[in-house]
Amino acid sequence: MPKLKNISPLGTIDVPLLRRVLDAGETVDVTADQARVLLLQPANYEPADKTAKAIAADLTASQDPAPATSPDGHDNGAQAPASGAGTEVSK
Repeated sequence: MPKLKNISPLGTIDVPLLRRVLDAGETVDVTADQARVLLLQPANYEPADKTAKAIAADLTASQDPAPATSPDGHDNGAQAPASGAGTEVSK
C-alpha cells in the first residue's frame, strides 16, 4: 500500500476520502486509488514510499503539457483585453 504524508500548511486536516483526521506530518497507508486522488494536491500530500512516488510520477507524466487555448479551440481574440476595452465598433 502506498504511504502519503500530510504536509498541508493547515496542519491537522479532515480527509473525507479517508474518513479520518490526519495530524500535521502524519504518514498514512492508502489504497492506490486514494493515492491518485490525494497526490493531485501536492501542497497537502507528498509520497512517503516508493509505491507512492511511482504513482506521483505517473500522474505528473500523464498531465497534458499542451498550452491553453480558447474554449472554442481557436485563438481568435486571445489577445483582447479582458475588460473588453478597445473592442467597441464606431458607427
